[in-house]
Amino acid sequence: MDESVRNSINSRPVKRRRHDTPVDKDETDSTSSRAESPPLLGEASSSHGVVAPKATAAEGKKNAFTELMSKKPKPNPPAPKTQRPSPNPYFLNSDPRAGLAVYLADPASVPSKSMLFYNDDFVVIKDAFPKATVHALILPRDISITHLQPLELLNSNPELLASIRKIALQTRDLLAKELCRIHLKTSVLEQTRQKAFEELEERAISEPGFDPDSEESQALLPPGRNWASCIKIGVHARPSMSNLHIHVISEDMHSERVKKKNHFNSFNSGFFVNLDEFPLDKDDERIPGVGHVTNGMLKGDMVCWRCKKNFKNHFKELKDHLEVEYEAWKMI
Repeated sequence: MDESVRNSINSRPVKRRRHDTPVDKDETDSTSSRAESPPLLGEASSSHGVVAPKATAAEGKKNAFTELMSKKPKPNPPAPKTQRPSPNPYFLNSDPRAGLAVYLADPASVPSKSMLFYNDDFVVIKDAFPKATVHALILPRDISITHLQPLELLNSNPELLASIRKIALQTRDLLAKELCRIHLKTSVLEQTRQKAFEELEERAISEPGFDPDSEESQALLPPGRNWASCIKIGVHARPSMSNLHIHVISEDMHSERVKKKNHFNSFNSGFFVNLDEFPLDKDDERIPGVGHVTNGMLKGDMVCWRCKKNFKNHFKELKDHLEVEYEAWKMI
């Protein structure tokens, strides 16, 4: 064969058959897919058009799990509906002196340590700042009179005065029993009576049929101390609290709450108007509009309730003296 013809044949491209060299199908599909599909939203690409690799399946699952398990903030609970408390009708224009109104509005809710008893007409409580061994307050529940001046009211309303006297005697009897309980072992009269009663009980053992509790046996006992006579009942001419109240208080003035002159004089001068004084004379200078002597009563000399010694303005001396008098008083 001619050399030129041979070279021509050798220079022709060789037509290969389909089965000579296998083609990687996966690579073809992958290349075709990248060429035909647009990049996913959010995929980063370079200025040269190179698409950033997609997140792997594992990463997708991790992100979904993290999202699922992440704590969601709890919604704020709805604000509770608040109801404004109903106004207490025993308060008068938010008077700061109306501290007793809380006992009048709902006596059933008053703690037992503060309450003595109550009914439809009265609430009887222990004074929160007692000025003697026993000290109670009687509070009329009639709202139409709770803010009236006590001297004017008790002077003009005999029916109310009579009902207050009745409840005051019940309160006095309760406090008298309490005084007896407190001083049972110190009072000479109470100890003498107790000893005589024990002798009656011994007699009942030796004499069959003898009853130490019979009226005849009780008549043999010496009298005990009259504790009721040691208790005063009355009102202040110018009350420090705005709701009407009546004091029932033992005479001894033995209390750490007696801290200054007016505490003592408010119960041991004409400023304290005993319930037995009513009705007052119409010209009594303690009645509002008649005279102006009540402040002078509080500022006047301090005179011992028992021995009547005048301590003038020397409160410390009076206070020491009151303790001496109390020790002697409780021994009677």
